[in-house]
Amino acid sequence: MSLCFLSLETGKIFNKVILQRLQEKGFDGLSEALITLFPYIDQAQKISSSELSRQVGYSRQAMHKNIKKLEELGYITHKLENQKEKMISFTSKSEELMQEANKIIEEIENGLSELIGKEELENYKSNQAKIYASLNSLL
Repeated sequence: MSLCFLSLETGKIFNKVILQRLQEKGFDGLSEALITLFPYIDQAQKISSSELSRQVGYSRQAMHKNIKKLEELGYITHKLENQKEKMISFTSKSEELMQEANKIIEEIENGLSELIGKEELENYKSNQAKIYASLNSLL
């Protein structure tokens, strides 16, 4: 399996596990496409829909649909802050979701650490960061 395909599949499975566990904790209405947005919003604190769309790689139409859904579910606010763009930010509900998601991620990482060893997991994460930086420099 190629590195590209393996990375895509690993990310998909990781998101499925996180989504499933979040749903078990009562965070309903979410999909894999929606939970993909949370880390980007979290990192930026406030982000425009066009910037979020660019970073995630979704079309503007798809992003508009996803933002509307997240607003309806109470996870984000989408307020006009200047003449041009609405800015997206978290609600307390999404802050709770991120706390739970981070606990889930930590549990998964602990399980992987037991599987392959802590040092190997840290090396993998370090190598992934290097690969990301290298590939990103090609853009």
